[in-house]
Amino acid sequence: MTIKEQLASMEAKLDHMHKDLTKNHQDIEVLKAKMNMGAGGIKALALFGGIVIAITVFITKLLGIK
Repeated sequence: MTIKEQLASMEAKLDHMHKDLTKNHQDIEVLKAKMNMGAGGIKALALFGGIVIAITVFITKLLGIK
């Protein structure tokens, strides 16, 4: 194998690696977005639960239910 052939082979491998890194970067960005949506959902659920509990406690105290 000549030097030119070796360099061409190395260039092809580097190009392939670059494409893989670009795809990995995109996959990581998508994963981050999904994780942020999940965290937002958990916060919303906790807030909703807190409101329901607060209303329940208020009504039970108001009506004197034990």
